[in-house]
Amino acid sequence: MEWKKFSTMVLAGAMAVSMAACGDSESSASSQENKVLRVGMEGTFAPYTYHDEDGNLTGYEVDVANAIGEKIGYEVQFIETEWDSMFEALDADGFDVVMNQVAITDERKENYDFSTPYIYTKPVLIVKADNTDIHSFEDIAGKKAAEGLTSNFNQIAQSYGAEILGQDEFALAMECVLSGEADCTINDELTYGYWRTVKGDSTSTKIVDESDDVTCSGIVMKKGNEELLELLNGAVKELLADGTIAGISEKYFSADISQK
Repeated sequence: MEWKKFSTMVLAGAMAVSMAACGDSESSASSQENKVLRVGMEGTFAPYTYHDEDGNLTGYEVDVANAIGEKIGYEVQFIETEWDSMFEALDADGFDVVMNQVAITDERKENYDFSTPYIYTKPVLIVKADNTDIHSFEDIAGKKAAEGLTSNFNQIAQSYGAEILGQDEFALAMECVLSGEADCTINDELTYGYWRTVKGDSTSTKIVDESDDVTCSGIVMKKGNEELLELLNGAVKELLADGTIAGISEKYFSADISQK
C-alpha cells in the first residue's frame, strides 16, 4: 500500500514538473513573440512627432520607429512626455529609448548611448519680421531666446549670451517671438519651414542667421544595454541602405534629411 502511494506521488510529481516545464516554454515563447520597444517622444513636435487632424500620433520619428520595430520584430509602444522631462523619464526607465530629434552632443554622450544618426539639420536663428536689432547669432547676447531648457538649441543660445525663456514646444516658442515676450528662438531649419507651411504664415517671422555646423540626431538610450544598441544600429543601417528612411523623410520634408 505504501509503495502504491509512493508510486502515485512520484508519477503525480513528474507530471506536475512536465506540465510546469511546458508552461514555462509557452510563456518564454509568448514573451519572445511580444517583445516591446518603449519609445519616448513629445507628440507635439511637428513634423517629427505630432498628432494629425484625427488625433493619431504621426510624424517622421513615429514612422522610423515603426519601421525599426518591424525590422527587429518588436511591437513599438509610444509614450508621450514633455521634452524638459524626457531625460529624467528615460533615467527612471519610463521607456527604453527616446526618438525626438535628439541631437548627438559630446555632453550627452557622456551619459547616454546613441544609435547611428538618421537626421542631419542646421540650426537657424529666427526673429519677428520687423526685428531690426538681431542680424546674427552674435547679436543675441542679452536678448531673450525662447528655448527648451534641455535642448541643444538652448545650449547654442546660451553660448552666445542669450537670456533663456524656457519653452519646451517649438510652436509655443514661436508664439513668444510673435508676441514680443522673446526676441528670438533657435531651432532647426526644417522644423521652422514646416511651421510656416502649416500656419500658412511666411511673413511674420524670418531667419536672420544659420549655423555652419550640421546637427546630427539619433536614438538615445541609457548606457549599458549593448544588445539593444547593436540591434537598433543594425536596423537603422539597413533602413538607411535600402532607402526606407529616405522615403519617410521625403514624405514629411520633401527632402532627404537622413544623409549629410
